[in-house]
Amino acid sequence: MRRWLSPLIAALLAWPNIATGQQPPPTPQIKPMAPLPTVKSLRVTALAGNGEMNDLERRVMAPLVVQVVDQNDRPIEGADVVFRFPLGGPGASFADQKNSKTVRTNLQGQAAATGWTANGQVGTFQIHVTASYGNQIGEATISMTNVTRITREGKTSRKHRSWYASKWVKIGAIAGAAGLVAGIVLATRGSGTSTRTVTISPGSPSVGAPH
Repeated sequence: MRRWLSPLIAALLAWPNIATGQQPPPTPQIKPMAPLPTVKSLRVTALAGNGEMNDLERRVMAPLVVQVVDQNDRPIEGADVVFRFPLGGPGASFADQKNSKTVRTNLQGQAAATGWTANGQVGTFQIHVTASYGNQIGEATISMTNVTRITREGKTSRKHRSWYASKWVKIGAIAGAAGLVAGIVLATRGSGTSTRTVTISPGSPSVGAPH
């Protein structure tokens, strides 16, 4: 019974329009809302990684962490952060040789890129970081350098200086030279006929007894 009742009800509802020759009103169409324009209001700051070096020989990678805040310096939780390595030259890649990865920020607005490895090319490269949250966006550039091996030779050489570079050794040498000059002056001021044996050595000069 339900099979023929529904078409009958629909026909009865449309009968006034059919009798008068009027068409049923069109179904209103709902237009989709236009997306909001993007606003560059997010600030992306590198917390770790900028200016750091990656050790290719020992495969030690520097940490790569950023923070995303809004115009009022409030951390943004849940923002999508994309880390993008260069396609050629010195650089790095994520798993499956992908050059980009998306990470979501935590409660502190921080996002860390993990699971990446520098390639075998030595040199400096740039990492492009973009952040988005709703219609808000922001970006930053991080600079890293791939090196063969990270050493601390510069610091070691500054700590182990030569003995003659010490300040106190220099002061002692100056004092010794002053004593040497004083000994020569004293020797030349002795009595006219007496002969003295003058012994000159670093420090205070000593004058021997006459012969």
